[in-house]
Amino acid sequence: MTAWGFRKGTGMDLKGLPQTVQNFIEETIQNRENGKFPDNETCQKVMEYAADTGSQKLAGLGLYYLAEYYWQNDQYENTLQCLTESIGYLKNEQMYELLARTYNMMGAVSDRKNNRMVALSSYYNCLQYAEKYHFYYIQGMAESNIAYTLVRMRLRQEAIQHYRTAIDSYSKSEKTYQLNYNRINCMIECGCCHMYMGEMEEALRLWNQIEQIIREAPESYYSKITLEMYRISCELLQGHEEEALKLAADLLEQLSDRDVFEEIMDELVILAGILAILPDGKYLEELIRIIDEKHIEEHYNIFLDLYPFKSELLQKKGLTWEYIDYTRQYFDIYEKYQQENREALINVIELQNRLKNVTLDWTNMKASNRELESLAMHDELTGLANRTFLHEYLTSSFEHAYEEHELMGVELMDIDFFKEYNDHYGHLAGDQCLKAIAGVLRKQQVPGKIFCARYGGDEFMILYTGMTVEKIRRVAEDILREVRKLKLPHECSNCSNYVSVSQGVFVRIPVGNSKEWDFTSRADDLLYKTKSCGRNSICLSTERFRDKFIEIK
Repeated sequence: MTAWGFRKGTGMDLKGLPQTVQNFIEETIQNRENGKFPDNETCQKVMEYAADTGSQKLAGLGLYYLAEYYWQNDQYENTLQCLTESIGYLKNEQMYELLARTYNMMGAVSDRKNNRMVALSSYYNCLQYAEKYHFYYIQGMAESNIAYTLVRMRLRQEAIQHYRTAIDSYSKSEKTYQLNYNRINCMIECGCCHMYMGEMEEALRLWNQIEQIIREAPESYYSKITLEMYRISCELLQGHEEEALKLAADLLEQLSDRDVFEEIMDELVILAGILAILPDGKYLEELIRIIDEKHIEEHYNIFLDLYPFKSELLQKKGLTWEYIDYTRQYFDIYEKYQQENREALINVIELQNRLKNVTLDWTNMKASNRELESLAMHDELTGLANRTFLHEYLTSSFEHAYEEHELMGVELMDIDFFKEYNDHYGHLAGDQCLKAIAGVLRKQQVPGKIFCARYGGDEFMILYTGMTVEKIRRVAEDILREVRKLKLPHECSNCSNYVSVSQGVFVRIPVGNSKEWDFTSRADDLLYKTKSCGRNSICLSTERFRDKFIEIK
């Protein structure tokens, strides 16, 4: 179960803000601490106050609240966008607790999208701040989230280490209802891992600790069904087979209730593992039947996690065609959501663990974290910045250009007739072509001046800052010439015998109500004009609305 809760301490200094703003923000924070999520209207008010007062602190807080609003409404792309935008404000204002929470939620969003490598990187970013500033509660959440991700990757031994760190972190934190709830969940999930590893004494020891906590504070844990789930295994371990089977039957009967099913949905993979060790396989089969009836395909992370249990069941029953159909469905969803490579995930984990083993020095921690962050911010194929990194860089560059009244240039570039190239030469050659183009762009990059990113497919974006129109034009021309010099054969191109590119470049000083997407949209228009004029050329314009541009052959 992913943990990302909110507790006291936003790091907000409201001094200097109008009293009405202070009162509203304090009320909003108090409501959030009491478990009431801000609605969209509240979030927009915070953002309005931020704009009116010029407060980066309010902007960071407002974006975080807005992210929570989107998260609660399952709008994950919007959640991630708000969180990404908030990072710059939170760093500038040194709001480290909220920054840690931001990274933790980014991990939770990525986890929901089954992008586990990025999720791990985000959780480790969270740990960077939680460990440095002794945010024990947040550290516990991040460690437990890492562990839960590893469980779903069948890396249970590694998960146990993180669960234990999480439990220890929670024990150092202020005792609250939510803390006890999270701590008990960690102990349950850690105990299940011990059972899978055959470490039965450790599993029972944790169960005894859980019982003691609940006896001392019975109101501290409301998830009765989760406790029953763990108790099934513990009863079996103690030789109480009849009691274990009765508990399993009762629990499955409860799952017919939609609300109960949704409560335990994130833990279905753990429950399936528990039912799988029961001597009678009918309980696992019944669980699979209930899951099928609920049609959870849209919860693709859970669907993928449950595949081994159902596929094994279909094979045991000799249902070959059903097994083939289910496997096909699995791979369709797997491909659709681009599940991260398991080996890459392990490399990220090993990198972080290597750092911890070498030194606790903060400087080294930051260096390692930059390496982890680089994995999440760069395109795997080309090595250029990916769209996540691009968005963050574009936003900060635009804000700087706006404040300093400086020129900013946005270029969109794509490969001419790339689909035909892939169809003719094959996707492997297509990948090599993309790498070659990326190599040209990489040579042009200048920190603080020229920033290159893969925008998607065969499309690239180049951002120019602190440069004149003439210098931007020369760089765009250099890119065009260098691509031509590659002399990559392209028999299917209608504009050249070799691979070529089309470029649309928009240069202007941000003024008035202009936004960064005004620049990207205009660059896209110019790219389209380039293609309309025969491709293998550049359209450059400094006009916002009129179609006056320079064509360079």
